[in-house]
Amino acid sequence: MNGNSISEDDARLIHALQISPRAPWSELSRALSASPSALAQRFARLYEAGLVRTTGHPTWINTRSHTAFAEIDVEPGALADVTDTLAELPTAMTLDATSSGTCLVATLNAPHPSALAAMLLETVPSLPGVRDVRAHVATSILKTGDRWNLRALEPEEAGRISGPRPPRARASRNLDPAFRSALMAELGRDARVPASVLARTLGVSEQKVHDGIAVVLHGDEFRLRTDVVNAWSGWPVHIWYFVEVPPRQLTAVAAALTAQPEVRYVGTSAGPANLTFDVWLRSLGVLHALEAKIDSLSQTGVKIRRQIVLRTPKRLGHLLDHDGRFTERYVVPPA
Repeated sequence: MNGNSISEDDARLIHALQISPRAPWSELSRALSASPSALAQRFARLYEAGLVRTTGHPTWINTRSHTAFAEIDVEPGALADVTDTLAELPTAMTLDATSSGTCLVATLNAPHPSALAAMLLETVPSLPGVRDVRAHVATSILKTGDRWNLRALEPEEAGRISGPRPPRARASRNLDPAFRSALMAELGRDARVPASVLARTLGVSEQKVHDGIAVVLHGDEFRLRTDVVNAWSGWPVHIWYFVEVPPRQLTAVAAALTAQPEVRYVGTSAGPANLTFDVWLRSLGVLHALEAKIDSLSQTGVKIRRQIVLRTPKRLGHLLDHDGRFTERYVVPPA
């Protein structure tokens, strides 16, 4: 780590883990031309500094009927209390505090539509200090953060890293629901926990852990990812966009945004805006060029509204400190 940014070698390691969060150090060693012990030590240093986490979440979280982005306006001086309350709620997966000082952008994920409705209509509006809630309910999800990476590896290097192995032929595809939930919770907390440790924690055999992980990953029940603190990533500027696009051009504009390297999430929505996305930028100075590019994607122009994020108190269940670093606090999402 140099100054307030990660080194080139650190970026290469993180990119590799973004491709395959549970890849063995031996496999990453061949791809990165570094010893397994050196890679393990480098990752441990980044982890202990709170700069990176390998994590994951149930796949239903990326399902449109379960996702909404809420712009929560609060009374002056109430932001900290509202944030602390929402941070403890499993359905408030990510919280971003914006430059206005009185607004949170909350990513809400509920296991079924009625639970999402309760969050938007009852839980959030009734919190002390909340003045207004503008909800953007996802109608399609085209790109999510697990598809974003640091682009620190050459394509040939990235191609040397394989994904998780499929379940063995003898592995049971019907996992006990309690075991499945407990396994997902532990992987969400730390996706690189060795199978031996998971076996002791969950009170099962190591083989059952290996089989369970393979089943939930290849059955598309659970999705792994590696997250890095954006302030240290080389992409320190985080912005949420809520955009109104002419309906006939919405699909084309949304699809075009998925190819933009700055974009981490993009999806259509129902609410004050019909297109919701967030970006990480190299600097604030490139903001206007990006917005001009967005406007050019539509033949008749778009209405762009931005929320510049100054602090992220919570990301995918993990609580971050005021410097944006991951802490050991993790709120398990609903099963």
